[in-house]
Amino acid sequence: MTAVRLLLLAMLSYGLITGQTPGADQRIVLDDLLTALSDPGIAEVAELRGAIQRNGIRFDVSSDVLGRILSAGNQGKRDPKEMAALITACLSACQDCRARFLTPLNVEELQTLLKRFTPEAVFREVRARGVSGLEMSDATVNFLRASGAREDLIAFLVPDDKIPTIPLVAPYQTVVLKRAHEYDPEAQEGWLKIDMELPPGSQSQFIFKHTALFIQTIEGAGPKDIQAYFSKPAPRNKTAEFIDIECGLDSPELVCGQEVLDPKRGTWVRSVQPRKSKSKTPLAEYTYVPPDGDGRAGFQIAVSNPEKTPQKYSVNLTWRVLDAPKPPPSLEGKGDGKGGKR
Repeated sequence: MTAVRLLLLAMLSYGLITGQTPGADQRIVLDDLLTALSDPGIAEVAELRGAIQRNGIRFDVSSDVLGRILSAGNQGKRDPKEMAALITACLSACQDCRARFLTPLNVEELQTLLKRFTPEAVFREVRARGVSGLEMSDATVNFLRASGAREDLIAFLVPDDKIPTIPLVAPYQTVVLKRAHEYDPEAQEGWLKIDMELPPGSQSQFIFKHTALFIQTIEGAGPKDIQAYFSKPAPRNKTAEFIDIECGLDSPELVCGQEVLDPKRGTWVRSVQPRKSKSKTPLAEYTYVPPDGDGRAGFQIAVSNPEKTPQKYSVNLTWRVLDAPKPPPSLEGKGDGKGGKR
């Protein structure tokens, strides 16, 4: 190796330019790289690649720059395979290039990928880069489905529990509903718990739908000090025969009755009553609300306080989605009268 070649290679290896000191920026300058590539007497391509990998580069690898690098390689009669490896090293060292590659896809780019590549390839790209400009809504889900996205990709981009719940109209009001520490939208079993103080002689009705809780006061004053938690969203696209409900109020003197079919309302009902009470009005009544036009189902819970003093209630609801439909319940008033304590 000649003294001139050693000197030029050292300049490339340490990224030094005119007037630069050893403590300055040591990344490779484009003009130095082009000079070395065009003159095979200065350095081998493998040596240049090693200098790039050690010190980095001070230029952006744009289409124009790539053309200049290839042109210099052709001038120096460089081996195409070695040039490909050198360009790969440049791309790996290019900070601006990585930033461009990791920029989130926009919606149009996602649609193009869905048309050109396999679902697995699209999912890998989306997982690495993400997608910007997607609204968390059922409309977006329908749009992605129409664009050819598979359900696993849709669930990744627009998780069902991130889609806002459409508020119920008056007289219903929204209640603050918090996610429990053990919140898991994929769990087999879900639960809802509502703690409150119910005024005397009052009745209120809650509706738990998707990820939101609503209330309306039927009689008397509304509940106070409501604290509500849930472990997963309410079921979707499931009719009542595929939902198993357990209910209860936190009291050893209360019993959750059998599930019965209310012919007037056309739905199944479970109620909670004191063990020794002769009243036909339950303290709590649980009803499954069938899916609406968007497939959102839910639960309706009516709570009553017949006492003359305020009462603290802790309402519990647990549900499971069944693989097969359960047998129809007895008609209201025709059950065997047996109840299971919850």
